[in-house]
Amino acid sequence: MDKDLAYYVIRYFGHLMNAQEKQAYSHLAATMKATGRDDFAAQEEAKSSKIHSRWLSTDLDVLRLANNGYQAFLANTADRILNENGDRVFLNLCPKCGALAKTPKARQCRLCKYDWHASKNLTE
Repeated sequence: MDKDLAYYVIRYFGHLMNAQEKQAYSHLAATMKATGRDDFAAQEEAKSSKIHSRWLSTDLDVLRLANNGYQAFLANTADRILNENGDRVFLNLCPKCGALAKTPKARQCRLCKYDWHASKNLTE
């Protein structure tokens, strides 16, 4: 999955993550804040951080989701969200070039710079 698409889905439709995915997201965020890395060794190292350790998980299913790092987690979770909730996810695509806009409400393409603010709807 494209990195930008995965980030977009998690950022704007993260409420569609299940409980374990939300815990894995917190686990990885705490790991990266504590160590600056997201690999398995960093996850183990983060346990010694008094500040960040409370967001770490010991649940095996959560750790399995986080096992391959942040980018893999984002891609896998975004893929699941799109497959199971595709009708609830709005992909804001540029009407001119088809690129994914930066946000669901954006009206200017970040790639081709096309501006569709004056449009009455998002599909021209």
